[in-house]
Amino acid sequence: MGMRVTDLVKIIIDQKKDAKIAADMTVGKGNDSKYILKNTQIEKLYGFDIQKEAEIESKNLIGKDPRFIFHLASHDKIDKYIKEGLDLAIYNLGYLPGGNKEITTQYKSTIKSLEKTLSLLNKDGIVILTIYPGHPAGKVESEELEKFLAKIDPKKYAVMKLSYQNRPKNPPYIIVIEKN
Repeated sequence: MGMRVTDLVKIIIDQKKDAKIAADMTVGKGNDSKYILKNTQIEKLYGFDIQKEAEIESKNLIGKDPRFIFHLASHDKIDKYIKEGLDLAIYNLGYLPGGNKEITTQYKSTIKSLEKTLSLLNKDGIVILTIYPGHPAGKVESEELEKFLAKIDPKKYAVMKLSYQNRPKNPPYIIVIEKN
């Protein structure tokens, strides 16, 4: 299969090793959070997930790290918890791997969250979105996100899409947004 989108996300994170403040908007099992904590100079990593299972699994994976501040809350509530600028934010949309596939991210809360995240982004800060259009909710979320992203001011943000061009059946893809 070669490189997966999750491998590419790590390569992108590696370009932001100097990030100090970050947010994992969909913690899930904690793999992205652990990677950020281990491979950057992060001082604070805010984590969001709506599932108690995600909190338990991520804290088990990461262990006690005072830099990791988990919130059992939807990512669209980011403004209630984060008042400082962000250097890096990451979204891995869809559902908790191995979890209940009925509980998925929804485009309305994802877009609301993204609007708030972009307003908190520092200059040269980036947002990484991994999008999975291969399941029904993911397809709708992908379509709505694409519409939203097409309207982002190009003078303020650069938006790049990284996708497989030769894979059938709606493969996952990545969007990177950088604040100019």
